[in-house]
Amino acid sequence: FLYFFRAMVRCVIGLGGAMSSDFPFLRAHVGRAFVEYVATAQHFGPWRPNSVALADFAEHGSGVVLCRLWPDATKETIQAQVAAKQSLKYLGIRSPKHFVLAHAETRKKCGRFMVEEGPKFAPTWAKPVLEAVAPEWRPGRKDIEQPLRIVFGVGSPSRSNLQPRMEQFGDARMTAREANAIVQSAFPAAYEWLLKRWFGPTAVTEGAVLRRHLEQDKRRPELDALAAQMREG
Repeated sequence: FLYFFRAMVRCVIGLGGAMSSDFPFLRAHVGRAFVEYVATAQHFGPWRPNSVALADFAEHGSGVVLCRLWPDATKETIQAQVAAKQSLKYLGIRSPKHFVLAHAETRKKCGRFMVEEGPKFAPTWAKPVLEAVAPEWRPGRKDIEQPLRIVFGVGSPSRSNLQPRMEQFGDARMTAREANAIVQSAFPAAYEWLLKRWFGPTAVTEGAVLRRHLEQDKRRPELDALAAQMREG
C-alpha cells in the first residue's frame, strides 16, 4: 500500500509508552493513546511492526498513516529520536506539512486540544523528538516552515511543595473523568481538524470539531430546568 501511495502519505506520530493506552491514561502519554484511539474509531488497518523504522504503523485508504514508536519518547530520548527519523524516512515524508506530532500538554485543561508550531514551548517529553525530525529549524529562521503539534491538555500539578514533580506528574494516571473528557471531546475533534487541514474544508467528518460539550452535557438545560422546578415546588 505505502509503495504505491507514498506521495500521498500523511503521518501522525503519537508520543508515549506501550502502557499509555491503558484506561485511564498516563498523563504524559496521551499522544500514543490518541493514535490508538483513531486507529480503532476510524477503522484503520491492523498495526504492523516495522523493524527498519523501529515503530508500528496503521494505514488508512485516505493516505493517513498512524505511527507509534517502539521506544518510549518520554523516557528513552535518543532511541525515540532515531525511531522518529527512521519512520519519516521509511514513509518517504520530507515536508513538515505531511506529518504532525501528538503529545500531552500541561498548559491546557483536560478535555481540550490545541495546535502549535515548532519546538518552542514544547514540553520535555516532546521537544527532543521534535528537534530530531526538524534539526535545521532554529529560533529566528522564519523562512522555514515548522512542523505542527497537536497537544492535548492533561492538567498541571499544583505549585505546592507537597505535589509531585513534573516527571512524576506525567507518569501518573488521570482520573476516569479526565480520561473520558479527552476521549469524548478532544480526540475526535483533533482528528477532524487534522483531516480538514490536510484534505481541505470539504473533507467529510462527523462534526466533532464543532462540538464543545461532552455527550453527557447535552441534557444539561433539561436537567437545570427540572432542578429549578423541584426548587420551586
